Amino acid sequence: MSVVINYISLGNDATFDLPGYPSNRYPSGKLIRESDELDSSYSWSECPVVIHKQKRTFIVKSVLDYDLVFDRENAKVSATDLSVLTYDEPGYNSPTPVFQLDPPKFLIWTDVDNVWMEFCDHPMTSYSNNFVAVRGWFNLSNWSRLTSLGMTMIDETKPISIKKGDPLFRINFYPPNLDDYIILEEEKDPDKIVDVIQTYNDKSGKMGENSDRWKPKLFTQTNKERKCPVAFLFK
Repeated sequence: MSVVINYISLGNDATFDLPGYPSNRYPSGKLIRESDELDSSYSWSECPVVIHKQKRTFIVKSVLDYDLVFDRENAKVSATDLSVLTYDEPGYNSPTPVFQLDPPKFLIWTDVDNVWMEFCDHPMTSYSNNFVAVRGWFNLSNWSRLTSLGMTMIDETKPISIKKGDPLFRINFYPPNLDDYIILEEEKDPDKIVDVIQTYNDKSGKMGENSDRWKPKLFTQTNKERKCPVAFLFK
């Protein structure tokens, strides 16, 4: 059996304008199946356990060159483009600083019940880019949301330095049957994209900081009730 995961990639090659999304100035990101980049010369490349996982894991790569320098003593952040970077006092006062980078950005959802989504780090970022992505997971069928890259800096005496094409993070999907194959379907219809984004913004705005409404959805079974054409965004 296959499980369909839908997504929108926000970037400047889309045929519409979405105010409030600075990442629109950058190219759209891609979700790349990890098995598609498998180097068959490795001894483990034919291991069914490895391949089964890689076929259900997706890599996201950087769509831009980006550098970030942090001066803790003066609480000063310098970066290639500050408009796509989010940071605050709790973040830069962490044991090592934490920042959030917008592009690439995705809105992901599914009509299939009880599919969990896991946002994972990628091992190369600690080696090449001086950060580790913040990890987490939740019931995607209950709570669709925009992705964001939380970066925990490793060595604050050195910059975070990212080159276009560097792997940034990985995404895994866990349906009730882990043997199901994951099919990604990118929404490219401009009218549908605008409809979905507006509905997402309206409903997330109404939820706001009311954690009693949205937090219980993160880790519970899917609610079957659907009252509108885009109810898949907030079941």
